[in-house]
Amino acid sequence: MSIIYNELQPSNINSTQKISHKQGNPIVSFLIGSQPHLLDCGSVRLSGDIKFFKDANRTQPTTADQLGIDEKLAIYSIIDKVTITSQRSRQVIETINHYGRFLSSYLPYVSSREDKMTFSNNQSLSVPNYETQKRELVDFPVTQHGSRFCINLPTGVLSSGNLLPLGATSLGGVEISLTLAPDAQALYALNGSPTGLAEAFYELENVRLHCELNVPQQALPPSGQVTYNAITSYFNVINSANAVVNFNLGTSRTLGVFMNMCPSKYLNNIAYNSYATTTPLNSDGSQADIKSIIITKAGRRMPFNFNLDTNVKDSESTTVVDPQVVSFARDSIRPDNLRSQISPVNTNRLYSGATTPLTAQGGPQECLGVPFDTAGTGIGEDFSTTPFGIQMEVGLDSDSPNALFLFVHSRQTMVYGPQGIQIIQ
Repeated sequence: MSIIYNELQPSNINSTQKISHKQGNPIVSFLIGSQPHLLDCGSVRLSGDIKFFKDANRTQPTTADQLGIDEKLAIYSIIDKVTITSQRSRQVIETINHYGRFLSSYLPYVSSREDKMTFSNNQSLSVPNYETQKRELVDFPVTQHGSRFCINLPTGVLSSGNLLPLGATSLGGVEISLTLAPDAQALYALNGSPTGLAEAFYELENVRLHCELNVPQQALPPSGQVTYNAITSYFNVINSANAVVNFNLGTSRTLGVFMNMCPSKYLNNIAYNSYATTTPLNSDGSQADIKSIIITKAGRRMPFNFNLDTNVKDSESTTVVDPQVVSFARDSIRPDNLRSQISPVNTNRLYSGATTPLTAQGGPQECLGVPFDTAGTGIGEDFSTTPFGIQMEVGLDSDSPNALFLFVHSRQTMVYGPQGIQIIQ
């Protein structure tokens, strides 16, 4: 089977070839047209150049300025949503909202600190240190082209390794759309002061999508199916010592659920890092420790029929991480994965959230999760007709809304044929 290397420009590119949220270009779309070839999903890459400016006069920041970008994500900070649709029927194959928040937990749990300092630094320009990240990317010396990147897009379909038949009648090609994050969401002031940075923005240029197309040796069948792991996102707010959240997931093969949090005031606010993954925080920035966690299905405890009491419940003065919480979060994202950035340095209880917490080794890496498929069978738990719930005893002692982003890791199947496509969850 021969391979065609394909490079695509955005289908909605403007005449300047420059893309930025500030200038009114929040969506970048790439169209991989209908053709008798197979799209290698794992080969899809996004490349381009990025520049940062601290004001509307296009003044580039210097070391003295406090403009930064999240060190867990780097280039991924600029992507807020990924949508993959069928060109012919316009049916949505997969969509991930709050993409940056999803990757804020996903990437640290599937890549090590050494990964971040080597090939991840080369591709997504990320390093696990907030000051180094600022100096190497945001404060990069003035060049003609800015900083160049080439990243993969972790989604269920694009990480599946499947081959999509672009010539299938039901698909008729695939469109990949990226919704860019607002500038105040992607960037933040390291010292918590937005003075002089209120109009800071990023700008993309020479954006391309790269992929490999396999040329089959014989005609493709008119129908078939593709199975992949998908991510579905949800959002809620907690503002109580007894935080109760319920969601109707609608997934029959739920492999795991994980979530991260931050104060609501952090979101889309240049004074804070919108991608910070902290414990719930009180209005003064002190940590509202999670003392107990209960996971329910239709109101009943499961997969464990007991309260998950954290170590802070027995000793409120403790500053160390609860290993059981970390292991559950790890297994909900990728079972038995030991390659991660998670360590006692970035999961302790020593930081304060009065301003954006700046800690070593990638910043705070707080994540809660529950796995439903630790054996790797791909079956998981059925939440198609019953709600998923989480109840937490939280040390909130003031009116301090905290945003909760919940992500569902499930197995889905796309069935395609002459009549169209169907997504079976």
